[in-house]
Amino acid sequence: MEKRCKVCGKLKPFSDFYRMAEMKDGHRNDCKACNLAAKAARYKADPAPAIARAKRWQEENRDRHLANQRGRRERPDVKARNRDGHLRRKFGITQERYAELLAAQGGGCAVCRKKPKPGRSLHVDHDHATGAVRGLLCFSDNAALGHLAEDEVRIDALLGYLLDHDPVAVAIGDIESVDIYETA
Repeated sequence: MEKRCKVCGKLKPFSDFYRMAEMKDGHRNDCKACNLAAKAARYKADPAPAIARAKRWQEENRDRHLANQRGRRERPDVKARNRDGHLRRKFGITQERYAELLAAQGGGCAVCRKKPKPGRSLHVDHDHATGAVRGLLCFSDNAALGHLAEDEVRIDALLGYLLDHDPVAVAIGDIESVDIYETA
């Protein structure tokens, strides 16, 4: 069966009209296309009522809203878009550039060469003064670099400390061996 739209005047199948129980034939008088065009025009003229209605629904249906948001964030296309946006905003690189850096590093951390777990990514290491990307690091190496405040003098001093304090020499030297796991 068909029906004529009261707005555009075209004869269309019932499937092109929204259902409305109060109408004699069970469908609205305006077709879906005309209805959506009118809704878009109202929104363009004054978006405040539509925004207020959406916010009110979100507040009244908090659990459903949060479940919808979680479900949306978990979709692969949304995850990829969010990741790409993050990389562009924060570091000025694309996911393609990230993949190139990862491949150039052999698929792992630039320091320890450890590969990330499936579904995880490496941290983008960058110079905090210039913003220039240096490479990709695992969480541990990125955190260590951050704790050392990227200070080359501190990093050299720490390396010197490790080289000067051989654990084997300390264990068999003048210092008594202490069991750190011993309970009193």
